[in-house]
Amino acid sequence: MNANSFADSSKTISERDASDGRIPLVILSGFLGAGKTTVLSHLLRQAKSRRIATLINDVGEVNIDAALTRDVAQLDSRPAEEIMELSNGCICCSSQDSFGEAVIELAKRKPDCIVVEASGVAEPRGIIASLMAQNEDGTSPLDYVRILNLVTIVDAEWWVKKIQEAYTPIRRSLMFFSDPRRPLSELLTLQVECANVIVLNKADLADEKSLERSRAALEAICPAAEIFTSREGQVETEQLLDQERFDISTAFKHSRCDIELAADSGTAEKNEPQHYQTRNYGEFGLKAFVFRARYPIRHDSLLKYLRSKIPGLLRAKGFVWTDREPDRAGYLSLAGDTLRFDHLGKWMHVLVKSGEMDRSRIPAEVWRKWEPETGDRRQEIVFIGIDLDREAIEHSLKSIRVDPSLKA
Repeated sequence: MNANSFADSSKTISERDASDGRIPLVILSGFLGAGKTTVLSHLLRQAKSRRIATLINDVGEVNIDAALTRDVAQLDSRPAEEIMELSNGCICCSSQDSFGEAVIELAKRKPDCIVVEASGVAEPRGIIASLMAQNEDGTSPLDYVRILNLVTIVDAEWWVKKIQEAYTPIRRSLMFFSDPRRPLSELLTLQVECANVIVLNKADLADEKSLERSRAALEAICPAAEIFTSREGQVETEQLLDQERFDISTAFKHSRCDIELAADSGTAEKNEPQHYQTRNYGEFGLKAFVFRARYPIRHDSLLKYLRSKIPGLLRAKGFVWTDREPDRAGYLSLAGDTLRFDHLGKWMHVLVKSGEMDRSRIPAEVWRKWEPETGDRRQEIVFIGIDLDREAIEHSLKSIRVDPSLKA
């Protein structure tokens, strides 16, 4: 399901009044070991008279987290039927149908709230798609529940180490989007970018300065999220269950990458991206900027450069125009120690020139970026990192442009 599908559904979901009878739902995401089960257990212990139903997903054959949660519920005299588990598959892909059915089943029991603990490898976008999916009757889980918050739990100690590693140039793994493996660094970045609440857990295992720097980095990557620090998963129940922050119409448009691309999407002076400003975030040298150009660059040289030579780089994402397949839009996603790359469909400029598309069918968003000679073919890459040398990065990218005398 694409981003437009989420936006189109906003009229029937996010604009409804909060008292429409649907059950509030909170999603807990985050990688293995971040502390999702600990946070969930704390919420159950602090629930008081509030009836919290839980749905726990694990990709393994034995759902250990569900067993631990049942122990907590029994100590609190909470009925076991309000705890459901889904094993042997992730709710954002292989267990999608079962997930939707389980959410509907829990909602029909009329709890005060449902908390979903996603598996550590679940992608938030896939979870939302599962909740939007309609069954044979034309209904979806979102007819029964409304999402309060999409929460990502982050292991503070692990995150601090990742921030420290950003200061040292590394050789990133190269993967293609057809590769079925899920690179850890990209998955964690996606979980952060999609959240509207981030819990920096295990804060007692990191010093205060490192926590401040980590928090600043999280704010730079996802500025729309509210960020809390916690120890042993102790988050105030009201922070997660009483405040409604999720808006499905803007759910996947508030990462720094998306904001930067949207902010600088006006007409560009041909071949010269320098006039766009570098934005500074926080006191730790966090910066973000967009590289834009209207010429093709050498494919192999681009991948080689992005994989190994940019110290401080935390995140990069965007469209590229290379000589490998100049008629097709390239798309890259760099997160931590992994670079993912793919070629998408043809540039619209190519389709128009070949007669495969009429100019009148060009979407307004693409038309705003249209140039007479190159159409929509372009370099448009967001860079986010610590103490990034923008001048050096742009110089390196310009040095690998395809010879202008060669027609693309």
